[in-house]
Amino acid sequence: MYRHAAPRTIRAGNTGTIPATLKRALLVVALLVALPYARSRVYRFPAPVAFSGAHFLNPYADLKGQWLRANFHAHGRAWSGLTSGQQTDEDVVQAYRNLGYDVAGISNYEHISATLGADSLPIYEHGYNIGKRHQLAIGARRVEWFDFPFWQSTSHEQLVIDLVRQRAELVALAHPSVRNAYSTWNLERLTGYELVEVVNGQFADAAPWDAALSSGHAVWGLANDDGHDITDPLRMAIAWNMVNAPSASAADMIDALRAGHAYSVLRLNTHPEAEITELTGVEFKDRTLTITCTGAPSDFAFTGQNGTLRTIAPNTLTGSFTFAESDTYIRATIWSPRRMIFLNPIVRYDGVRLPTPVASVNRAATWLIRLAFVAVAAICVLVERGQA
Repeated sequence: MYRHAAPRTIRAGNTGTIPATLKRALLVVALLVALPYARSRVYRFPAPVAFSGAHFLNPYADLKGQWLRANFHAHGRAWSGLTSGQQTDEDVVQAYRNLGYDVAGISNYEHISATLGADSLPIYEHGYNIGKRHQLAIGARRVEWFDFPFWQSTSHEQLVIDLVRQRAELVALAHPSVRNAYSTWNLERLTGYELVEVVNGQFADAAPWDAALSSGHAVWGLANDDGHDITDPLRMAIAWNMVNAPSASAADMIDALRAGHAYSVLRLNTHPEAEITELTGVEFKDRTLTITCTGAPSDFAFTGQNGTLRTIAPNTLTGSFTFAESDTYIRATIWSPRRMIFLNPIVRYDGVRLPTPVASVNRAATWLIRLAFVAVAAICVLVERGQA
């Protein structure tokens, strides 16, 4: 005869539960990660409005300087190598000087190089977020340390631009297409920046630029290497800016960039046997834009509102375009066998000054968001204490 064993009582232990100390640590980490968002602002953005007016601004009119070759985005060794810069700042500058550059900007992350001379152009790259929403602070006076490390709304992006702008003469949006850092929606609404990278290394994308221009934001283009290693052929002397300024001093370069007295160049690795195409003239008269070059015949593309290709003048050394009544701006791109050249746009305006859209802070919504953040944080702390 078999006896049935008495059923065993299974006691619930601590298996699968989170120790109180770990829960407390996780809460602290979560609050620290979320803390920057307590500084959020809510902005009212101006509605996108195309350029208009009976007058035209030509950034290449009455140039009185000399054409200087410049790169504004390159990295030396900083932060004990954490930012992947392979050479010292001095080595990077010397490498550009040896190639004939007049301005060799060092733009280390959150660091203004102090080794480039009193009259050099102070630049740094701002941003340490996962979305690669970075800005070049050109003519920087101090480093802005604040950023939103994770998700960013358009209002978050605007706050960062405003903060960087307070400590620099010019703000350029760096590599806006990388990870879709700045969407078309962003670029139609964000304000306070003067420049945008059209070329970053070997990658060119003018769509973000056209999104800004089509919304009435008079911003100028840049082309930069964004190199971390001067021995990398795809990130060294492949993209640069030709700036018309009296000298390479910081003040003259900033004034020229602000006025759009520059154009951007991307070196192509095709047709190395072809003659190099050089820009020789930009004239705007009687609503007609005429561009002349020397060297290999090229294709001249003229782009306008909403990034629409208006016309192409193929295989020539002279390209021209006459504004129609519907044209709000026109920018030219020259496709040559060995180079792409991006010119700043001719834009319509009222003859007094270019439009400067400004985003304003919605104070009521801003404080509501901040109070909600404090309330949620307080509730989390109280719940954790109650469970301890």
